[in-house]
Amino acid sequence: MENKRIFPKMDKLKGMLKAYEEWVARNPDVVGDFETTAKWVSYFIAGRISSSNVLSELVYTLSNMLVFYNDRIIDGERSAKENSMLRLQSKLCYRLKVTLTTLEYSEVFIEISARRLFGQTGKWLLIALIQVFKAAGRLFILRHSTSDVITSPPIASLNRRALGKQRKTAAAGASAANDDANVIQSQHSVTFQLKRSGRIIRKVEGAPPIQYRDFNLHVENNEAAKAQVPRQLLTAEYLYISKPLIHLAAMGLFGRRSWKQYMVALSVDLYSIHLYRQRRHLMSKQQKLELSRRCINLMYFLARSPFYESYTQTRLEGLLDLLVRTVPLAKMVSGPLKDYIPQWQSTYFYLWST
Repeated sequence: MENKRIFPKMDKLKGMLKAYEEWVARNPDVVGDFETTAKWVSYFIAGRISSSNVLSELVYTLSNMLVFYNDRIIDGERSAKENSMLRLQSKLCYRLKVTLTTLEYSEVFIEISARRLFGQTGKWLLIALIQVFKAAGRLFILRHSTSDVITSPPIASLNRRALGKQRKTAAAGASAANDDANVIQSQHSVTFQLKRSGRIIRKVEGAPPIQYRDFNLHVENNEAAKAQVPRQLLTAEYLYISKPLIHLAAMGLFGRRSWKQYMVALSVDLYSIHLYRQRRHLMSKQQKLELSRRCINLMYFLARSPFYESYTQTRLEGLLDLLVRTVPLAKMVSGPLKDYIPQWQSTYFYLWST
């Protein structure tokens, strides 16, 4: 009797989940508004109730997980180039990417919870285990998939605006479908079809005007051939992947607020970027974009210990005080912001999080 009660509930739950997935696929814009609201709730909770850092981080983590889940639904409904490339990868690599992305979104919440439950020792032990798992997973993906350089997170969020433009373009193309018969009919005058293969070949008289010809050899899948990390760039990528472990070891040796551990992490990042820039001609477009992102992420070192306590903190607090004195109503924002920044700096600006 209990099984008969459970199975209808499971079927009902699966039906609700299926309906939700269909609704997300049809209404990505509405879903985006809801996701943004959920993230703002986490900002509003911070500092307003007891244990707010844990609760706000939980809400923020769940909102990121919701975005990630909705992205997978929308991504499954479209036939964009990156999605078709993703399906070519092995199922194990894809599942590993999903796991690493999920772990990256929930990593801060796990660290905060571990500190509350197990103290500083338990927190650092858990951090070390997470970073070892992430490094091993990234190395496996690098060795056994055709991915570009490892991104952070491994599966990036979808560009909903670009998808909206694609849908509009597709709708415009559908409205012009009635002209296809005329186009095909016009092709018959300049093409012919091979009997055995069925391949359509253009006649000589069907060539475009001479001023529009480039006479270049057409090379297909050139970008896809360069997508896999070249052997010359593997050293730089291995160094980038191992940076969190190197930094954690340096923190254990020299202390968290030591300049030595700070310089070790900065040096590893700079040398990895230097190796990539030396061989920029071997990189694909996606790899160049990832290199640009890593260069921008170097700005995070301004907000990391001990540089933050020595230089950035006093200047940032001075700027907030100046806004309070010169801008009307700025105190409503600058005051709480000045109180929260130290907590945010100690929670989020870890050197191994990028």
